[in-house]
Amino acid sequence: MQRKKFHLIIKAIDKNSIFLFKRFIARTFLKTNIAYKSFDLPIKRKRITLLKSPHVNKSAREQFEIKYYKCFFQFYSKLNPEFLRFLFLNKPKTLRISLKTFI
Repeated sequence: MQRKKFHLIIKAIDKNSIFLFKRFIARTFLKTNIAYKSFDLPIKRKRITLLKSPHVNKSAREQFEIKYYKCFFQFYSKLNPEFLRFLFLNKPKTLRISLKTFI
């Protein structure tokens, strides 16, 4: 069986949950002797401005910001991708995971 290349991208709004899940994945890869590279992608910010008063007071505004955190893992493995289901079962609900496989 040949080695396959995997790209794992993790997205989250909560910084702590992505940090804990990164540690969990790193420990899992170390236990299974899988060499990997990981790095954080730039933080994306989405800003929303709402008017408090709909008619006259345009200066009365509220601003909100949402930060999106991303992390990227690249690894090679001879193992079946079914073992990755273990990683997906233990993820927090605040995370989104995308996995790409290359030959």
